[in-house]
Amino acid sequence: MNRFFFLGVMLFSCYVGILLAQNPYIREGSIGTQKSEKDTSEREAFTFLPIESWVGEKFIFLPRRKGLQKYGYRSFKGGGGKYGCPTYEECVGRIGTVVEVFGTGDILDVILIKMTDNNQVYSGEATLGSIPDIMPIADLDSARARWLGKTLWYKTFHLSTYNEESDEEGSIWLERKYVPVKVIDIVAGWDDDSPVRFIIRTKSEEEGFIDVKVGNTNIGDVYRDADYRSFESRFLTEDPRITYKWSNEVWSAIEKAKVFVGMTAQQARMSWGEPKEINRTSSASVKQEQWVYGDGNYLYFDNGILTSIQH
Repeated sequence: MNRFFFLGVMLFSCYVGILLAQNPYIREGSIGTQKSEKDTSEREAFTFLPIESWVGEKFIFLPRRKGLQKYGYRSFKGGGGKYGCPTYEECVGRIGTVVEVFGTGDILDVILIKMTDNNQVYSGEATLGSIPDIMPIADLDSARARWLGKTLWYKTFHLSTYNEESDEEGSIWLERKYVPVKVIDIVAGWDDDSPVRFIIRTKSEEEGFIDVKVGNTNIGDVYRDADYRSFESRFLTEDPRITYKWSNEVWSAIEKAKVFVGMTAQQARMSWGEPKEINRTSSASVKQEQWVYGDGNYLYFDNGILTSIQH
């Protein structure tokens, strides 16, 4: 009997592996080069749907890094794992349609999701406006249709990599901001608060990924307004040097995340990003602003021109 049991386990694992290999939404395994040191929705792209409007919406179960796969999907019931939760192998990369929503509104919502491949139904529990471990397939489809294969301009210095063998994340540090990158794949990420993974390659053949949110459906209340997780916080869709025909001196500073007195507010924002807070005062002739970045960093503007820098 033990031999038949283990044979069954091996066959099931092979079946899961074949399914994942054929699934364009999931990218298992290592991503990037670490240095030694179609089941779609017709909903309009990226619109926000509160949980009570989810009936008929399709969701995909997100993958996880290797070390967390053993915990399965603990926000769901009706599976074959511990406490009735689905195991990782049972649900990863599978798509289901929400068939019912019930609960008590903002405090707690429960959904029933029916899988498209075998009609199995799981129940999922939400708090604070989201249910962990799933994302709307419409957002992933829309991102793939809009940006897969395109060149984007990356706003920061850091890309992530992942080594499945060691189950460790790494980093690639780029030489400057706003480098052009090729989007070589767009798949489901690990985190339901930034669930869309852009796998990108630089002109120097460095490859890594960045996880972002492209819409706010199933984004928790805490992160729904967090711009630093958004697609727009990470990418530009046009070459900024063509869009903004500034001097080489200005662009050299921006690409190194530096500022200098005389910059415009727009140039400073391109370099340092959005401030955490802006304090404004004005008189008959001067509009003054203090931009607060935290850690003792402030920028001061008179009529939109940078006049002082405080570190």
